[in-house]
Amino acid sequence: MSRTPTRAFHGERSNAYLSWAAIAVVAIVGTGAALEGRVHELLFAVTVVTVALVPAIELGTTRAALPWEVTTVAVVPLVAAVIAPDLPTRQLLLYAGAATIALALTLELHGLTEVRLERWVAVAAVTMLSASIAATWAMVTWAQDLVAGTDVLESNAELMRLLIAASVAGLVAGVCFDRYYRKFPGEELVSAPVDGIEEQVFAVEADLDDHPSLEERLPVSGRVTRLAILTLRLGIAAMLAYGLVAFDTGAITNAAAMLAVSFLPTLLRRRYGLPFDGGLVLWITVVVFLHAVGSVYVYERSFWWHNLTHPLSATLVAGTGYVVIRTLDEHRDEVHLPLELVPGVVAVFVLSFGVFWDIGEFALDAVAAGTGLEMPLSQYGLHDTITDLLFNTLGGVVVALWGLPYLTDLTDAVTDRVEDWRVFDG
Repeated sequence: MSRTPTRAFHGERSNAYLSWAAIAVVAIVGTGAALEGRVHELLFAVTVVTVALVPAIELGTTRAALPWEVTTVAVVPLVAAVIAPDLPTRQLLLYAGAATIALALTLELHGLTEVRLERWVAVAAVTMLSASIAATWAMVTWAQDLVAGTDVLESNAELMRLLIAASVAGLVAGVCFDRYYRKFPGEELVSAPVDGIEEQVFAVEADLDDHPSLEERLPVSGRVTRLAILTLRLGIAAMLAYGLVAFDTGAITNAAAMLAVSFLPTLLRRRYGLPFDGGLVLWITVVVFLHAVGSVYVYERSFWWHNLTHPLSATLVAGTGYVVIRTLDEHRDEVHLPLELVPGVVAVFVLSFGVFWDIGEFALDAVAAGTGLEMPLSQYGLHDTITDLLFNTLGGVVVALWGLPYLTDLTDAVTDRVEDWRVFDG
């Protein structure tokens, strides 16, 4: 049997020796970082060691280790950071190194679970994991700065450079790994048989058929729900009218986009028969209404409005991510996610989407600064960006843990429609 990256979990003695030697170097450097108060080096080392311990703990033997190539590459940014001349360079090296940790996590999912990922999905997974790891480090560092009164993260521009480095490195790592894996003809990037783990691939059906809809959970009648939806839409239309009268391009762009989104569920229900119940439509309309209010007036005057709208907006992203994940699982033979992993994948989807969104806002700010044009989206500093990430994560976790059953009927209808359209044929 040829050796592939996931087959390293078989317990090859030479692989284990080399891999654990690399992890020992990480642990030593991390200990020195803890003693000297170097936050980013410590976070990197703790993350690497934690990820490396997973296969050994899961399979109950130190012979089960990550591929030595991956752990060795993970040492490089940490050692480079130690000898780097200044803090910004050290941080950039470590955040780019998040890609190696994302790659290790992807390999562990393949080696220890029934996960099956098509190659392009695996590349996307490494990219999203890298962005999510970097965002998590940034939130922890920011919290440490608040508590200790330090300035490890000095500015929003610095944070965005770190998030961009992690995201780009994640994409590069995913693509390079895909190219590397092509050296093993006939081998797919799927779960390899591991000692103690049976090789079986199966779909687990969620027992959610009898779960009440969101509309049934609401303490008001369907008529009141429809009236509330109409009122909120009229409110968004009024904000659009204000923007037109005041020649406020930001208000016009945001209100028009939010009004269109509020009607999207109705359009999809009428055009494709998708079961958007009144509760789902109200949920979407409330979210876009609050965002429109913020864009027209509140965002520039009150920081707490962001903290309200971002977790709510993240619930929409989480719902979209869940539909995409279920659809891929249903219609691509090369893609399978065990049910128990879906909440975690949804949370990563939301967190990484927040990173990519903030990168987009940062780019628009750069365009605005260079051209003098007013952009519909902008950032308001380090605190704003970090709290956006924090509350995005909160919204994603809420949906991942408690909201998925309310999306089951809609998701089933979408997968049926996709089958009718033969989107994935061939």
